[in-house]
Amino acid sequence: MQEETLRDSLIHDEGHKNGKNVRRHKILIVDDDPSIRSILSQILKENSSYIPVLAENGERALDVLKKDKGIDVVLTDIQMPGMTGLELLKEVKSLYPTLPVVMITGFPTIDVAIDSMKKGASDFVTKPFKFEQVKLILSRIIRERELLIENEELKKVVEQKKKIEILNRKLSEKIKELTIMYSISETLSGPFVSLDHILEKTLEISSNSLNCEYVSVFFYDRETEKLYIRAAKGLDDEVIKETKFSLGEGVTGKVFEVGSPALIRDMDRENAEVVKKERFFKSKSMISIPLFIQKEPFGVLSVAGRVGGLPFTKDDLVILENIARKVSLNIENVVLYESVYENLLNTLRALVKTLEAKDPYTQQHSERVTFYAVETATALGCSDEEIETLRFAGYLHDIGKVGVKDTVLLKEGRLDEGEYREIMKHTVIGEEIVQHLELLPEERAIIRSHHEWWDGTGYPDGLKGEEIPFLARILAVCDAYDAMTSSRPYRNALSHEAAMEELMDYKWKQFDGDVVDAFSSIIEKAKKQVRDISVLINRMN
Repeated sequence: MQEETLRDSLIHDEGHKNGKNVRRHKILIVDDDPSIRSILSQILKENSSYIPVLAENGERALDVLKKDKGIDVVLTDIQMPGMTGLELLKEVKSLYPTLPVVMITGFPTIDVAIDSMKKGASDFVTKPFKFEQVKLILSRIIRERELLIENEELKKVVEQKKKIEILNRKLSEKIKELTIMYSISETLSGPFVSLDHILEKTLEISSNSLNCEYVSVFFYDRETEKLYIRAAKGLDDEVIKETKFSLGEGVTGKVFEVGSPALIRDMDRENAEVVKKERFFKSKSMISIPLFIQKEPFGVLSVAGRVGGLPFTKDDLVILENIARKVSLNIENVVLYESVYENLLNTLRALVKTLEAKDPYTQQHSERVTFYAVETATALGCSDEEIETLRFAGYLHDIGKVGVKDTVLLKEGRLDEGEYREIMKHTVIGEEIVQHLELLPEERAIIRSHHEWWDGTGYPDGLKGEEIPFLARILAVCDAYDAMTSSRPYRNALSHEAAMEELMDYKWKQFDGDVVDAFSSIIEKAKKQVRDISVLINRMN
């Protein structure tokens, strides 16, 4: 680090020799991960205005600050062994009150943001790093610090010290308010964020940023030509269900129709016909902002009921407009992603149906197995995410059979040893196919491991017991049951009772016994509702 500081000083001196009085800012990067330190250092070096100084932990960072009084900004990771980023933040603000601290995190949340801001953090940098994001944050914070330093100097010579302190406090509060909004809204980003997640965060961000009681997101239904509430905070279920606006109706309908925001400070003084439809908010003041996708309106974001009864201001309008823009962008990304995802899923489904069409004995096999697996997973208390993973991967679990020779796949008779080894390859081939499609690791694991045995004698990896992914263990039971109750060229289908007896006999040998029990319970429960198990299977289809 001494060599790096010396080299930077020489560069700085060279700038003076060339007649350029360049002010370079030292940025202290604190992170226990050397790769993160390296990435941030490279980002800063791309801008000649910054000199990166590195520290591997909080204790080392405090030593650097004691020796080098020229540090302009501290960039610190939140999660570090020993002294955490929040603990370092507290120490820095205690020792150097005007020194800005920016927190590094991969998981920005409202609680962390608010806690950090209370302790004096100036902003957040989220992983993965974006050069423009880091550059903008540092540029703004350095300007703010220079302003604060100038203010400190002014306070020494200006008699109206109290006025300056009030202005600085208001400035600090406004900066923190906007920074919290920006940092939290970053959690909306990402190609795998769901629409419900975006809407949930929209309600949360809007309510916290504007300190209001009511938030609603309206979507426009082009079939009914009505705006309806898609998500809301502070409103009764009955209000959400019954509230609808036509184009031009009420504030919400007007905002959507003209495509411009509305700030109403006092509904009692506005046109009664316009505002009366908004009385469900039980508030005098409200803001409504149109939501757009590629310049086409699709909804409206509204807030009302500011805590304390104060009216909303133009500053509040600017904040909500910023939130609306970010929400619109992320909803557009979700719509695009879901469209691509659906096209991919349809392509894979067509491939599976083509595969099953080759063999009349396996038609609809994947659909039945997936149905069984989802029902069993539900009985076992699996999460919604796990069930969706099973629903997707279950349908594709045999996709690797496209790489198996038809002479083996369609053989009318039992397979010999070589042919059996050939058919065993389908799990690995299947994983290789979906790996290029960037499916989730859990989905790939189901496809690869659904023929592993509890006792370790399965394939392709000889996994044993709980080494086998849980969702793959569920699919293995359902796959075996459907195979046994389906006819093959070399044997007739087993009855439901015979198939269940086989499953029970192989508990804790081939199958996870708990999964077999759960599968048995859902089949038996369904069977009580119909006399013939074949009718049940047809219903499942």
